[in-house]
Amino acid sequence: MAKLIWTAPMRYYSKNDEATFFGRLKSIPGVTDVAGSGRELTILLRSKRLAAASLRELIALYRRYEGNMTELAQFANESNANWFQTLTAYWYKEVFES
Repeated sequence: MAKLIWTAPMRYYSKNDEATFFGRLKSIPGVTDVAGSGRELTILLRSKRLAAASLRELIALYRRYEGNMTELAQFANESNANWFQTLTAYWYKEVFES
């Protein structure tokens, strides 16, 4: 089981924006639970070996809602290295060099 702890300030621009965030997060295959406590959000995942589509969704959400992208580095592995660890990817510096 893998865990992400979102501590970045959450900035929603409307009630629907917040609902969209949580709806999208909970719909990602591999996400098993999402729980908030104060200014911290705990995201539980079935495994560190996420499907490419699930990892791409997490990248997009973290980028859009200004999460700490370095948390996503834990999902790097041999099977996704060819795209996830590509130096020219828009997320590379935020995930691996911050």
